[in-house]
Parts: sequence; structure tokens; C-alpha cells
Amino acid sequence: MPPQLIEHMGYHDYYVEVAGDIQTKGVDEVGQPWSIGIRNPFNRNEIVKSALSKGKGVATSGTAIRGQHIYNPHDLAQTFDDVVSLTVVGPNIYEADRFATAAFAMGRGGVTFIEQLPAFDGYSIDRQRHCNHDQRL
Repeated sequence: MPPQLIEHMGYHDYYVEVAGDIQTKGVDEVGQPWSIGIRNPFNRNEIVKSALSKGKGVATSGTAIRGQHIYNPHDLAQTFDDVVSLTVVGPNIYEADRFATAAFAMGRGGVTFIEQLPAFDGYSIDRQRHCNHDQRL
């Protein structure tokens, strides 16, 4: 659901999740900024990082839930297995989602790519369980 539609309906504080992608605005039920937990792809019951979304969109691309589902159209046999999970906080849910997919396909360099974008923050976990993140997140 587009943020403009939610706001047109009269909502000023909201948290909407669609297929794991999140859009927030305003504050939660206790008046605090929305905090988004990033799950450990190796232990889905563990939160490894929290991010304040501050009205931005949050999206994660990875293989933990859907398996290998991102493909290189020039080489369909190529797999993306250097990074297991890459989360992006961006201006809105659409931008976060498309940049999360693109950065995930870049492998280990994906978070570096996100760090170069002024309105984006990123956090990735590689197959050796190392975390790489944008210092702004």
C-alpha cells in the first residue's frame, strides 16, 4: 500500500509490512520512533541489529526464507551466495526494496554501494556470519 494512500486515509503514525518489507511513519503506540529488528538469517529467533526507520522504508533481500531467488539475466547459472542477508533502509519501501535486491546481487560489495548513497543505510550478513554495516544505521 503506497504511503500516500495510508496518509490520505488519515493515518499519521503507522507501521505496514508487506512480504517482509516495511514502511513506517510517525511513532509507535508508546510515542517512540519505530524500531525495526533485523533477524539473524541463521537463527530466525534472534535479532542481530535494530534500526530506527524514522519514516523510511526497510527491505531485506537474501536467501534465508525464499532460497536462491535472485538471478543474473546474463548468466542464469550464477548463484549469489557470498551474502546471506542484506537489509536497506531507504527513503521509502519501493526504493529500499529495489536497492536491497541490487546490493544483494553485488555480493560483499553491496553494503559499500549502499554506503555511497546519501539517503540509504545498509546492513549485511555473509555466509561466514560476518556482519557488515553502514555506520549510519
